[in-house]
Amino acid sequence: MTYATTLERTLRPGEVLRAGSKAAYRRLAAAPGEARTVRDELGTGGKASRTSRSLLFLAQVTDLQLADVQSPGRFEFFESLRGQPGDHSFVPAQRPQESFAFHALEAMSRSLGRISNSQETGAELGLVVFTGDSLDNAQLNELEWFTRLLVGGDLRPFSGGSGYEGVQAAGWPSELYWHPDAGSDRWKSELGFPDVPGALEAATATFRTAGLSVPWISCFGNHDGLVLGGAIPNEAYRSFLVADRKPVALPAGAEVLGREEDFFAHPETYLAGPSRAVEADLARRAISRREFVSAHLDTPGLPVGHGFARKNLDDGTAYGVYDWSDEIRLVLLDTTNLDGHFDGSLGDRQLRWLEEQLAEVHSSYLSDDGRLVSTANRDRLVVLASHHGPASLTNLRCEADGLEEDHPRCTADQVTRVLERFPNVVLWLSGHRHVNDVVL
Repeated sequence: MTYATTLERTLRPGEVLRAGSKAAYRRLAAAPGEARTVRDELGTGGKASRTSRSLLFLAQVTDLQLADVQSPGRFEFFESLRGQPGDHSFVPAQRPQESFAFHALEAMSRSLGRISNSQETGAELGLVVFTGDSLDNAQLNELEWFTRLLVGGDLRPFSGGSGYEGVQAAGWPSELYWHPDAGSDRWKSELGFPDVPGALEAATATFRTAGLSVPWISCFGNHDGLVLGGAIPNEAYRSFLVADRKPVALPAGAEVLGREEDFFAHPETYLAGPSRAVEADLARRAISRREFVSAHLDTPGLPVGHGFARKNLDDGTAYGVYDWSDEIRLVLLDTTNLDGHFDGSLGDRQLRWLEEQLAEVHSSYLSDDGRLVSTANRDRLVVLASHHGPASLTNLRCEADGLEEDHPRCTADQVTRVLERFPNVVLWLSGHRHVNDVVL
């Protein structure tokens, strides 16, 4: 049987394949599907039936962080800070499975294409919403790989020279990382990770992608525009990114913990330590917000622009509106502050724009001083989509050398005060926290 979702089958830890000093590496085993839960926030009385009508059947995908795992502009050596007080701004800087993320997205795309119909209404899956951090390090090649995966065709998620030159290579001078080829590292000794000779070669080889068969739209996240999701890609850093040396450790005597502000403003200073020669690749260059939008406008498929419009290029913005139907409006927000830091916020200009988009789909709403405003507009339900949700809209940074153009910044309290005036807002999709939950 071919499974598409966790309604049909879930996974659980299976038999132990290899024991480590702290945990065991296990095979995955099948478990029963999840039970359906009918939510009653909108007053359905806890009932659902096949006679219900679907307004929009969508899927959310978030925080893929597709990485150029060989890039000289990454900070994998920050993993040496893990477990120390204040490490949250710097780790995770490398994950053992990240070389295989492209194949995981391809499998996810195929699974989305297999979803048949809503169990409640019989509706077909109509839309996939990517809520940001589709890239890992805001690089051109990562962006090109992401869009190619969704369009379909041959893809080789590989950069630089002819052989793998990243931190998972056999012989790399550190045991911080899992080395699939034979050898020792902390992942094998502590967590029981196996030897898988040839895994890196297979992960970075050319493979055929089918593409996503469902219309999709996309949000801009902090990893889509900032170094390690938090630092400003200034000119000095950009030079490191396309150069032929890959750092292997912090510079001698460098202090990072407690100095987030230094890292966010000048990431290049932490790349000046010992390094190894690698093949340079100009396709690794850092991208701008405009280039992120432009790539979506140039990518085939529906809807045209995948949530963005030509006006975004003119304005240098990455927020927009997609009207799914006469009943549903999707509003895509850009919560990334390009002046640095991994948490988000909205610029004042964007917040005023948001009010305008909400007013257009309300027959009545409250003004900012609490008066009832009546309009001739037709009511539509509103779905918001953004990378950061309310819990992480805290970033007020405004840097003289930063890249953000929309100031002052607005945090969650200011945004939610606007939303509370517009009763047709029924759902806010977000990512960033890497937690699957529903907050009422």
